[in-house]
Amino acid sequence: MPNNKRKKIVFAVTVIFGLLSTHKALAQFGMGIRAGGNLSSTDGSAFRSNKKVGFQIGGDLTYHFNKNIALQAEPVYNLIRIQNNDQTAQREHGIGAGTRKLAYMSVPLYLKLNFTHTIAIMGGLDFNFLLNDDRYKLNNGDNAFRSRPRTGYSLGAELGGVYFRYRKFNRTNNIIDNWIADIEQYQLGFKFELF
Repeated sequence: MPNNKRKKIVFAVTVIFGLLSTHKALAQFGMGIRAGGNLSSTDGSAFRSNKKVGFQIGGDLTYHFNKNIALQAEPVYNLIRIQNNDQTAQREHGIGAGTRKLAYMSVPLYLKLNFTHTIAIMGGLDFNFLLNDDRYKLNNGDNAFRSRPRTGYSLGAELGGVYFRYRKFNRTNNIIDNWIADIEQYQLGFKFELF
């Protein structure tokens, strides 16, 4: 991972929880690890809408306002697989058919509502950074995907040690007529609370 991207990610997580740490007496912190699989697809004429399998692995940091409401950040490495068709294969700003593996560092930030100690729902913003923006090239040699950080949204649920997430975010790319194709993802995995 490029050093400047790593610094941005560490800075963002540090700021979020640094601000919250000033109220330690009023809150309880938690930390966990998580891993699972995902199904991802994107729209646009250059992409096939069928879902492809990927995975995510990372952790979570939680700030409990009280027993029912929390703020939770989930920094994770997220491998997404999407598939291009040959719609733009002959164009200068096009790309040939094939499956693309996009590696992201994602940091969703959720408002979490706990119904019980083991059942919760959540929703919030999803911040993500493409790590391998130079892996895929257009016919003219330019990068097919842009590295600029993106924001989307995510919804989720947790039941004991199992979690589910629905994510949607805009991945601006350089493929002609597909510059703002959305990526949609479903995640299912397991989590373990460290404290």
